[in-house]
Formats: sequence, structure tokens, C-alpha cells
Amino acid sequence: MIPSVILCLGDSLTEGFGVADAHCYPHLLQQRLRAQGSGMRVINAGISGDTTGGVLGRLEALLDHPVAMAIVTIGLNDAFMGIPVAAIRDNVAAIIQTLQRHRIAVVLSGLQLPTDFPPDVRQGFSAIYPHLASQHGVPLIPFFQEGVFEESRYNQWDNVHPNAAGYRIILDNVWRVIQPILATFPRGDTHG
Repeated sequence: MIPSVILCLGDSLTEGFGVADAHCYPHLLQQRLRAQGSGMRVINAGISGDTTGGVLGRLEALLDHPVAMAIVTIGLNDAFMGIPVAAIRDNVAAIIQTLQRHRIAVVLSGLQLPTDFPPDVRQGFSAIYPHLASQHGVPLIPFFQEGVFEESRYNQWDNVHPNAAGYRIILDNVWRVIQPILATFPRGDTHG
């Protein structure tokens, strides 16, 4: 029996830029699952600097594993590069649709742009995630960085990337949404 996989897709916020591997949220999630007796395996598929197009381009290769759930946290780098909101939305939609075709439970992370972006751009960007969650019938982590966003004590020097304390809060944000979904998976958390 091969353990089922939770695939954490994203950029530096998922990869854990600037912190030891032991402090990024996918590692903390793996620890919590083990503590609860789950045999599920967490794969950190975050790459610093990645974009929605980058995730889409490498997605099929990641699905060789028996993936049960994918947590999708992507889009900020697109916005930093000036990619239009409509294009970001279309790519995230394509990621969701690809995962759903593979019968993978999708959880979408809501994201927000830093407050130095123009208000209309920030509003358009943050609206992507609840819109797609509703459209595609997937659970939404309302705001991935809730309690951490632009809080200097929970971020590194750039006030964008979480520190170890910030990732512990992010784990709780993720856990609140995925725990009820995990409870619906067959016991043993394995695929034959």
C-alpha cells in the first residue's frame, strides 16, 4: 500500500523561502498528520519565484504520485510581474481543472497583495480566489496569511515571507480548512 499524498503547490510561501525546511508549512503539516496517526505524505512542491503558468507547466509531472489532495497557493509573483488579473485567474482555473480531472481534492488559498499596490489592483487580485472557489466548488482558505500578513513579528526582513512563528500561524489557517476534508478520506490514508 502506497501512502496517499497531499501536494502543496505554490511559490516561496509554500517552499519556505528564508527558513529552515523544518519551519515551512508543508513540513509542519506533515508533523501534525503524523502526530494524529495519519499515514499521509506531504510533498512540498513550492518553488520560489514560481508563477501560475509555472505551476501549470509542471503539474502533470507531479501527478505521478497517488495524490489525494492538492493545496494551491499561487499568484503573487504573477501580480508582482504585472500579469493581468484575468490571466492569473485563467491559469489558476486551469490548475484547478487539471487537478479535478485527476479526481484530486483541491483546496485553494486566498491571497492578497501588499498594501503598497493600488487599491483597485489589490481588490481585483484578492477577488480571484473566492470567485474560483465558488465557480469550481472547491474549499477556500479565506486568507492564507491571515494573522501574518504585514506583521513584522511574523515575517522576515522583507515583511512578505513568513518566519518560523509566522508559518505556525499559517499551518493553523490551512488546518482549519483541510481537517474536515481529511476526515472524509478512507481510514489508513492509502491507495492500493
